[in-house]
Amino acid sequence: MQKFSMTCSCGDVMSVDASTREEAVMQMKDMMTQEAIDGHMQEKHANDPAMSMADCHAMIEKNLAPAQSSIVP
Repeated sequence: MQKFSMTCSCGDVMSVDASTREEAVMQMKDMMTQEAIDGHMQEKHANDPAMSMADCHAMIEKNLAPAQSSIVP
């Protein structure tokens, strides 16, 4: 398993563990329902326009990447 993550413009980091990036994208999309998106937007982006699930899922497809290791050699 590998950790995949993305950082929202508000600084929140969302992560999932998956075998492949494709699996990670699917997992993240499953987590980010319209209800979850609305809650995040209300809590962290109160002055921003609402985000559709399609727009959020497009951002996931574009930005989800293997997490950077914090281990320094």
